[in-house]
Amino acid sequence: MITQIAIGWLATFLTGAVLWALWEKQDPLREIKYTAEFLKEFGAALISIFFTIFLTYAYAYILKLFIPPSVMESVGWSKVLAFPLWVRLTMAYLLKDFWYYIFHWWMHNNQYLWLTHQWHHSTKQLWWLAAQRTSLTSRFLFQIGFIAFPLLSIPPEVMFFVGLFGALHENWTHLNAKWRSWMGILEWVFVTPRYHSLHHTQIGGKNMGSYFTIFDRIFGTYVDPESINPDEQQYGSVDKSITVRMILGV
Repeated sequence: MITQIAIGWLATFLTGAVLWALWEKQDPLREIKYTAEFLKEFGAALISIFFTIFLTYAYAYILKLFIPPSVMESVGWSKVLAFPLWVRLTMAYLLKDFWYYIFHWWMHNNQYLWLTHQWHHSTKQLWWLAAQRTSLTSRFLFQIGFIAFPLLSIPPEVMFFVGLFGALHENWTHLNAKWRSWMGILEWVFVTPRYHSLHHTQIGGKNMGSYFTIFDRIFGTYVDPESINPDEQQYGSVDKSITVRMILGV
């Protein structure tokens, strides 16, 4: 399990480095002093690695509570597991993203749950590594959505690529990249860097989807990036000093 986590984090930094070299550095939205920012965010990433290891072992026990044999039997009885793998994989992603959206919305609209999320919004410079600034409680709540994958019997070998894609996706949506009009085409379905970067501005509780934009559109939290001037936006909605409580999310 530790080996898989190490591979996952290696994928995070490798994909991030590639995105930075080929895109973010070549077409930046804002000027960033990467040396200073890297030292800060790398420390946050190391903390996040520890949280990931802890939660990976914790979820081994939690899954037994959330997915007892009776639940698996009911899923099988509903014939869902007979669907092709790509259908079940799509369903799993949609279920995970719906869970993410619900709790993300709740974090922005509840004073207690906001404590779990404010560390992520404390960053003043949005770039690929800033995605790792996630508190223990926030990561715990968001990761529950991954239960959809074992529930729909997604094979372990596929889960490796799910994790790899997840690392790439987090880096991609936090890129310090110029807003391009072609992103609007993708945004009919998928979250893009400009779509998510709006969420880190004073606009706040909008554009809260992780992978898909559909739930923002359905529930009225969608803001069209084309209607916003990125030069007028500032990142970081939390001005408090970083504390242990903030990092833990309590």
